[in-house]
Amino acid sequence: EAGLDINRIGIVVDSNMRTSDPYIFACGDCASKISFFTGEPCGLKLASIASQEARIAGANLFGTRRKNQGVVGVFATVVNNITVGCAGMSEKWANENGYEVVSGEAEAPDRHPGSMPGMSKLWVRLVFNKINGELVGGSVRGGSSAGELINTISACIQNRMTADDIAVFQVGTHPAVNMG
Repeated sequence: EAGLDINRIGIVVDSNMRTSDPYIFACGDCASKISFFTGEPCGLKLASIASQEARIAGANLFGTRRKNQGVVGVFATVVNNITVGCAGMSEKWANENGYEVVSGEAEAPDRHPGSMPGMSKLWVRLVFNKINGELVGGSVRGGSSAGELINTISACIQNRMTADDIAVFQVGTHPAVNMG
């Protein structure tokens, strides 16, 4: 009824979250989305995406130009006291959509040494673009630190970091807090 452009996903918005009416912004589940990886429409609807879109729209209401680079798709949740999280592409999705990827996984304690109080096993799988080495996806499970780690993985994806970049990525560490 408002006369806004829509597509199969929602109200069409530009990278500033502005609709076809320059005085109306849209974000959240009603707004269309594009994939960070392909630039194509993406139907993923998560609270983390809505929150990001709201921050972009809010900033752009007052002239600050923030741009939406597309949906990475990152989430974390807890099931039976196990934190699980995913960000970006799974190896299966990447292969089904023509990407050449390589992946690796590891399991380790989330504290060092592993005898520290509060230690949990942490499982991580990372998916890299085989051609340019960029991180394109990751999944984690373990204790509460898994939720923090999936956000770090998402930041690495959004900054198009390669395996070599990640290997020398500087982080703050302390044995009682994280594995470093």
